[in-house]
Parts: sequence; structure tokens; C-alpha cells
Amino acid sequence: MRWLEELRAEGHVREAAIARLHALLLRAAHFEVGRRRAAHPHLRGDEFEDIAQQSADDALLAVLAKLDDFRGDSQFTTWTYKFALLEAAVSLRRRAWQGREIPVDAEAWTRLEKATGGSPAGRSSELS
Repeated sequence: MRWLEELRAEGHVREAAIARLHALLLRAAHFEVGRRRAAHPHLRGDEFEDIAQQSADDALLAVLAKLDDFRGDSQFTTWTYKFALLEAAVSLRRRAWQGREIPVDAEAWTRLEKATGGSPAGRSSELS
């Protein structure tokens, strides 16, 4: 298989294959980010681009680390595309929760303390 041979090669052959693979992964990440964009109105355009770029970078590292796991049940590009889709989806889910605070009133903390038998801070000192 051409992709595997070139990615396992050395020198400029490998570098060119990595560049082509990264471009493919970036297209996949842009697709997934664009598909999910409406669900994240709190993000700006440059943040979407950052997420796509980071997702493609992370997917590239994952693919290169798992080259030996490729069994050939699908096309290599289909297999790698899934890495980018997953990375982009996970990044968007994480970003959606960044900077968000879930307010908990005092009554909820009291119920939690009663349910757990005391405050987590008090219990940790008992264990020491």
C-alpha cells in the first residue's frame, strides 16, 4: 500500500506523505467543525480554525502512532479520516465546557454532605 510505504519511508518521501496526510486530516477536521458549528454559538471564527488545526495535528500524531494497527478493512484514507472526525468532535465538546461554571446553591451542598456522610475536605483529613 502506497500510503503505508511512504509514511514508513525516510527523508523527503516520508515528509511529503506526512504533509499530504495532514492536509487530508485538516479537511476532515474542517468538515466536522463546520458540521457542528451551529451547536457552538459562543465560539468565534478563529476558535473554530484553531480547533480544526489542533484536531488535525492530534489526529496526525495518532495515525502515525497506530500505523501498525491498520488492517486494511477499509481504505487507508477512510481509516485516517475517522481520527480527525473524532479529534474535532472531542475538542469541540471540551471547548464547550471551558470557562463555564455550574452554580450550586448552599442547600445542594448540604444535601451532598448528608448523602456522603460529611464534606469531602473533612473526610480527606480523616484518611491521612
